[in-house]
Amino acid sequence: MSTQSSKPVGVGICGFGRSGCGIHAKALARMGKRFVIKAVFDPLEARRSDYATLPSDVAAGIRPAASFEELLANPEVELVIVASPNLWHARQARQALAAGKHVLCEKPFGFTTADVDAMIAAAKAAGRVLQPFQQRRFEQDFQKVREVCASGRLGRITYVRTAWHGFSRRWDWQTLRTFGGGQLYNNGPHPLDHALELFGPGEPEVWCDLRRSLASGDAEDEVRILLRGKPGTESAEAPVIQIELLATAAYPDDRWLVCGTAGGLRGNGSRLDWKWVDWSTMPERPVDERPTPDRSYNSEKLAWETASWEPAVKADAGAGAPPAEQPVADMYDSLWRTIREGAPQLITPDAVRRRVAVLEKCYRQCGVPFPEGTLGA
Repeated sequence: MSTQSSKPVGVGICGFGRSGCGIHAKALARMGKRFVIKAVFDPLEARRSDYATLPSDVAAGIRPAASFEELLANPEVELVIVASPNLWHARQARQALAAGKHVLCEKPFGFTTADVDAMIAAAKAAGRVLQPFQQRRFEQDFQKVREVCASGRLGRITYVRTAWHGFSRRWDWQTLRTFGGGQLYNNGPHPLDHALELFGPGEPEVWCDLRRSLASGDAEDEVRILLRGKPGTESAEAPVIQIELLATAAYPDDRWLVCGTAGGLRGNGSRLDWKWVDWSTMPERPVDERPTPDRSYNSEKLAWETASWEPAVKADAGAGAPPAEQPVADMYDSLWRTIREGAPQLITPDAVRRRVAVLEKCYRQCGVPFPEGTLGA
């Protein structure tokens, strides 16, 4: 292996709040052989000084930057993590790419497809990697749900519901539309990404309802989305997918409910259960228009087969909780291979553009204005 391919990637973190410090810095501190933090920037001096709370061997090599431009000027920074408030993601990603840096950009990864297209164009012009931070696609429960659905064991999948339920109030910047806050931008990119992976090829028809119920700001804390296939297109046979992100669910449902023509699945990050019928072992039931015996309803005993799954490592605690370490580590591991070894990206900007397109449709449908500076708004 060449010296360059084995060298850790030098990282600069833009935004040192919950995400920059609490997720990215802590994850990178555990990956010292592949990534090393060289600089951090936050407009609040007290926050950027918090790099000193990292392990001493990690903190020793970090130089706090007084501005984003100073971070970009640091020659030891190869990769910029954009973990600032949502409002600045797309513009800071473009600025970092123009400075010759690779970029990992937090969700929502732009508010419109025009935002995403501009980032993709900047990455191509610079010859650098643009990586969406869509780490929950590596979550074990989602991987297992996708595997079971693809196996055919449940038959043709007709309906999927993914529920991110909780009951809580919130009053920080992420409840304000001026910062690009709201439940759909904050947490919605994750279940929406899962939903589109399960939906399959083609573009869905989208219905959305956004409401503010308990949040102190003006942005929504209740999201309901329905995706369905378009008749006459390649998505016509896609399952109907329902996505719920609720801050008013005092009795939360399971994260997953899957319905198919041979069975179904339910569960969450800590356990999944599914059952199915092998119709080939059952008698055929051709339609019979004659009156039923004794005016009874159709019924038959089903020979159910069952299976279950539990994760090998600790699962994510749900919306609003710090993400599990495993998906974040997997995301960074794949990014390192892309930067150092030229491996294809496992999650591409073009794939995430599809998710942003649905997010954009939701806001336009509900008449919600986009934050100032959004391209294509």
